[in-house]
Amino acid sequence: MKNILKSICYYIFAFLFLLPFARAGENSDFNSWKKDFYQQALKSGISKKILDQTVPKMKLLERVIQLDTQKPEFVLNFYDYTNRRLSHDRLTNGKQMLNKYKTWLSKVEEKYGIPRAYLVALWGMETNYGTFMGSVNMLDSLASLAYHPRRRKFFTGELIAYLKILENEPSVAPKVGSWDGGFGNFQFMPTTFLAYAVDGDGNGRRDIVNNMPDAFASAANYLHQMGWRKEEPWGREITVPQNFEWHHVHKHESKTVSDWEKLGIKPKHLSQFPETEKNIIAQWHMPMGKDGPLFLTYPNFKIIMRWNKLSLYAISVGMLADIMEGRYEPIKSPDDFRAFRTTEIICLQEKLAEKGYISGGADGLIGPKTRAGISAFQRDNDLIPDAYPDFELLRKVGCKNETN
Repeated sequence: MKNILKSICYYIFAFLFLLPFARAGENSDFNSWKKDFYQQALKSGISKKILDQTVPKMKLLERVIQLDTQKPEFVLNFYDYTNRRLSHDRLTNGKQMLNKYKTWLSKVEEKYGIPRAYLVALWGMETNYGTFMGSVNMLDSLASLAYHPRRRKFFTGELIAYLKILENEPSVAPKVGSWDGGFGNFQFMPTTFLAYAVDGDGNGRRDIVNNMPDAFASAANYLHQMGWRKEEPWGREITVPQNFEWHHVHKHESKTVSDWEKLGIKPKHLSQFPETEKNIIAQWHMPMGKDGPLFLTYPNFKIIMRWNKLSLYAISVGMLADIMEGRYEPIKSPDDFRAFRTTEIICLQEKLAEKGYISGGADGLIGPKTRAGISAFQRDNDLIPDAYPDFELLRKVGCKNETN
């Protein structure tokens, strides 16, 4: 026992003794990176003056790197995601904002062709109508993410863009934002600001933090430039017949709404699809498999995903806009619903890899490769190939069903 205690004490001492040196080494690496970045930014057109003012002040924020790399305990799912974002308060406040900014929203809608409900929905999703735009030092967060190798190229570009804003438009350059570099009411990244922010009220400034006309016009300009179709919705929740042929879904086919209709697809909240939508090319989305909510999504859905690549985000924006205008009701999760743990999905991926259905490492995310592997396994085992896991599937491949 004494030897064990001595060993434990030794390792604790060694850890505490060496920790400052490990941090010093990391800071040394960060300082070396700053020197390299200085030269890179200089070549990109940033002046020596602004670099001398900013680069020495850059601090490494370890928490930011943790947020960018950590794995969640539970897998992101439709019900938890949408229930948090389509709360009663967010819906109520959104309707109030539609009325409060009615005049400016009308002007922006007329100029850019973006329906006001979508702008307010995006605003609500991004910053809860401007109530939380982030409190992390922009210079430090972008420098930390540009230093870390995971997404170094992307964030180096964003950091350089931020320095351009500091140099050329200092009166609107934000000091703080979200940990991942977004800022302002609509959480523009610095490169997005430079390319798409506009002066909405004609005062000669592009202030997306403190000026709502500028913020609305900038968001609308971005969506317009991405190709928003003014007369079309984002998509619709749908129902399927009992004898639906699920193979149509996982060939990732795009069909006209009319062609989907011929397969028995119907809009959930209407007696039939409007005639104006019959020729729209639509794709299928079922974020929770055959037993969850089902959607046909239209081209505007892809535009929303240019804002955020997560399909659950785009669905939530579309639903929020529809609900605020009285076209929809929030979707509630079943009483017996339980989210998958990340460890359960990792086990599923490992088992599917062993059986030759997927390749690559197990990351605990239900991405396209994992869903394709699930679908193939389901087809081979006489299961409905909806490409989404359930607890029966976990048991079938040999994974333990964990408890909460």
